[in-house]
Amino acid sequence: MMENFNFFGAPHVAIITSGAELGPYGAMDCGGFVTAFTLAAEALGIASIPQAAIASYAPLIRSHFDLGDDRSVLCAISFGYADKEHRANGFRTERASVDEIMDWRSTQ
Repeated sequence: MMENFNFFGAPHVAIITSGAELGPYGAMDCGGFVTAFTLAAEALGIASIPQAAIASYAPLIRSHFDLGDDRSVLCAISFGYADKEHRANGFRTERASVDEIMDWRSTQ
């Protein structure tokens, strides 16, 4: 967990923000961007990890990067070449099954 705030030692980080006035629509669009960014990085052999943990420190992020309150801080993406020996790169969390997160009702 604490590696989130060290950006997992990555040499680069992208801070993802959205216009606050866009609300959930802006967050949704940014989610699509994060997906495209991470897939493109992987295709180029670059490791990446989206990190929502920094959103809980939005005031600090806004201050450090001189961002106005009109920006919602959503997440970061740390990226670079993976250190395959680092213990954080072997950590895996459990995921819910598709049936646990989907409701398969028909609309007809």
